[in-house]
Amino acid sequence: MTMPAILPDSCFCPGAGAVPFETARSAGIALARPLDQPEMVALADAVGRLLAAAIEAPRAIPPFDQAAMDGYAISLTGRRGVPLVLPVIGRTMAGDPPGALAPGAAHRIMTGAALPQGADTVVMQEQTTRRGDLVQLAFDAAPGAHIRRTGEDVRQGACVLRPGRMIGWPEIALLAAIGIDRVPVARRVRIAVVTTGSELRKTGGSLASGAIYDANGPLLAALLREPNTDVTLSTVHDDIAAIARVLEDSARSADLVITAAGMSVGEEDHVRNAVMRSGGQLEIVGVAMKPGKPLAIGKIGEACFVGLPGNPQAAAFGALAFARPIIATLLGLVPPRGITAELAFTCSRKPDRTELVPVRLDIEQGRLTASRSGPDGSHRMMPMVSADAVVIVPGASTPAEPGMSVEVLPFSLGRFGR
Repeated sequence: MTMPAILPDSCFCPGAGAVPFETARSAGIALARPLDQPEMVALADAVGRLLAAAIEAPRAIPPFDQAAMDGYAISLTGRRGVPLVLPVIGRTMAGDPPGALAPGAAHRIMTGAALPQGADTVVMQEQTTRRGDLVQLAFDAAPGAHIRRTGEDVRQGACVLRPGRMIGWPEIALLAAIGIDRVPVARRVRIAVVTTGSELRKTGGSLASGAIYDANGPLLAALLREPNTDVTLSTVHDDIAAIARVLEDSARSADLVITAAGMSVGEEDHVRNAVMRSGGQLEIVGVAMKPGKPLAIGKIGEACFVGLPGNPQAAAFGALAFARPIIATLLGLVPPRGITAELAFTCSRKPDRTELVPVRLDIEQGRLTASRSGPDGSHRMMPMVSADAVVIVPGASTPAEPGMSVEVLPFSLGRFGR
């Protein structure tokens, strides 16, 4: 597959500079194409999914004129003055078929029940006095009071939900109310996470000297798993042929392949060459950012590829900044406008790179602020545990000072929406 080169002739040529952070983000988004493969799911399984087609209401809400209060349905046509004393003839409960109002009578009715034919007003029971088969209406009722009219909330045939809408509990309620039990949603993005390293072991087993538990795999799976993604996880040792086989196999079924570790230029960093051996192509190798400079972006077959460095913060922040926008694009979404916050700390920086810093968000006097969550070090876990977002601090020759407005990438999609 031929793609426009963003780097010089070779990604690996000596002296090839790191690509600016924003250029790399835009390049990753440009490589992705919406999947455009909707599927039908049961209403109960649609929570959190993205709607793939417009929904038109097959019926109105309310579907008929109905009482908004427990009380008495009457006709005020031609009547003046209070109190009114009327015989009670007829009774309609919620779920009963609509009855008919006897001339000159009141009709007992409950909330949600169909308005009897001939009635134009409901008088709430708190404004009446019942004596046997007679009711005294002690309130000067206004015509049309306490009636929910057919379609006043949703008209039959109206478009109530549009494509791209995330389905939450309000949408579930609406769809149920109009009688829809199966919903067209965007197909889940299939993501293959591949961690590399001969030192990696699964949690739960014993560790030999020099081995470590794989944290990046569970980290990335948890970060990227949501109702609209399907994440698989595998680990491969530091062998270029083995990595190439796993990448090639993963790309056959995945929409996005993500690797962690092996992206630098050490003797056992094989992922770049394994991508090429598996038939892939890298468009970005090296991003002017800290942490995460060795990050790479490209394609393997039809699958998008993001190669993340192995340090936990570099892997996590690279996934937030690059993988999430690619996933949104594959789902057919326009990446949302950036969220900004004011720095509450001084951040040293360089003019030729972007700094990604874990922070804790707070609201102070109506302003969103970001406080550093821990010491520097992309190998550190605890600053991420204490954080709920990462800030993007653009490069400059002077430190970023408190009060500066910067872009924020929340850890949780739900906190600020997609």
